[in-house]
Parts: sequence; structure tokens; C-alpha cells
Amino acid sequence: MQDANFSKLQSVFADVFKLAPEEITPDLQFGELPAWDSMGHMDLMVGLETAFGIEITAETISALISVPAILAHIQSKHG
Repeated sequence: MQDANFSKLQSVFADVFKLAPEEITPDLQFGELPAWDSMGHMDLMVGLETAFGIEITAETISALISVPAILAHIQSKHG
């Protein structure tokens, strides 16, 4: 399940930031991509909500600043 989520996550990042999916690495952190700034982060959160069918609250947004953190959050929502 984790691999499927990561592949889907790569697609979301690629769509939001206009990158190739393989540019999204398992340890990517906020700020490591030029487009992953504060505005890009909000676009990413919307993309994640749509792609994974989850709700991301205002409290959670600030914690989801790395691929591992995002994957853990998705995993927790899909149990």
C-alpha cells in the first residue's frame, strides 16, 4: 500500500509543480523544490485532498512538510 501511495503522491507532486514524477524522492522536504514554497504548499494540499479523498485541516497543513510526513498522514487516513 505504501508503494501505491508513493506512486500516487509522485503524480500529485508532478501535476502541482509541473515536474517529472521521478523527481519526487521518498525523502523530499518542503523548500527543496523551487515551486514548493508557501503558495505551492497550499496547491499541493488541495491536490492531495482531491487525489486521496482525504481532508487536510489547517492544523495539519503545517506538519505536512516532507514526503514521509505526507505519506504517514495518508496512511493514517486510509488505515
